[in-house]
Parts: sequence; C-alpha cells; structure tokens
Amino acid sequence: MTSLVEAAKSGDKRATLIALRDILAKTIEECDSGRDMASNSKRLMEVMAEIESLPDPDRIHISKHDRLKNKVNAKR
Repeated sequence: MTSLVEAAKSGDKRATLIALRDILAKTIEECDSGRDMASNSKRLMEVMAEIESLPDPDRIHISKHDRLKNKVNAKR
C-alpha cells in the first residue's frame, strides 16, 4: 500500500485518492465520535465517487511505456 504522502508526491491523482480512501476507511473503523464518523463517511463516499469517475489504467489497454510517457508529459 502506497502512503498518502508518496502518492501525492507522485502526482498520480488516482493513487492519491485510493490512499486517502484507505485512510478514511481505517479512521471510520476506529472512530468513537458519531459526528466524526458522519463527516468522514461523507468524505469517503465523495472520494470513492471521484475514484470511480477516473479512468482505471488497469482497464485501459495502454502500454506501461505510454502511461509513463503521458505522466511525464502531463508534468511539463
């Protein structure tokens, strides 16, 4: 599992959202406050919806080389 900081530094929005999703889910499981659980649950649903709206590179038949090339070009 990639840390949130590593994912954010990589510039990969999907990986960052996935790391955030995992942190939110863990926080919700360990939460004792109903108010915090409600706000974190809402945010988790928003993050999951955003992940679903992004193209999944595992389902797109683009070579690894082309994905890396696209990532480099996007940073320029």
